[in-house]
Amino acid sequence: MKNDIGINAGLIWQLLTEKGALSLRQIGEFTGLKDCYLMLALGWLARENKIRFPDENSFTNIELNCPVSDYYY
Repeated sequence: MKNDIGINAGLIWQLLTEKGALSLRQIGEFTGLKDCYLMLALGWLARENKIRFPDENSFTNIELNCPVSDYYY
C-alpha cells in the first residue's frame, strides 16, 4: 500500500508539473484515482512539502510548492 501511495503521489506531482495549479476535482478527473487514494497521495506530497494549497476566491487549488525548474538549478 505504501508503495502505491508513493506511485500515485508521483503521478500527481507530474500532472501538476505539466498543467500547473489544479483543483481537487481536476486532479481526480485527470488521474482517475478514487478519492481515498487521491487524498493519501496528496497527504504524502504535503508532508514532503512538495505542494501547497493557496486559497483564492474561496476555491482551493493545489500547486507545486516551488517551480520544477528550481529543482534542477
